[in-house]
Amino acid sequence: MTDQKGQEGIKVVIINTQYVQTDPKSFKSVVQKLTGKDSKVPGSPDAKSCTAGTGGARSGVGDIGGMSRNLPFKYDLDRMLKEMPPVREFNDLWSN
Repeated sequence: MTDQKGQEGIKVVIINTQYVQTDPKSFKSVVQKLTGKDSKVPGSPDAKSCTAGTGGARSGVGDIGGMSRNLPFKYDLDRMLKEMPPVREFNDLWSN
């Protein structure tokens, strides 16, 4: 996105986080409802793999596991982290 002078505009990404509770049997339908997409994965994983890392209690949209999957802000975040100055420079600024 560039303006008439050839400068890049600001990109704004709005993220609406929702936390949902589900069980392993309903997980697929909850994901499809939230994303609006049908799953194309053949077969279904066993119940243990559905709850791994979440304790089986909560599955949240935007959780760490979901961050690596097709979210536009992930690439902006990666670029920002790569371009950040070292933490040592921040410490020097804050200590003065």
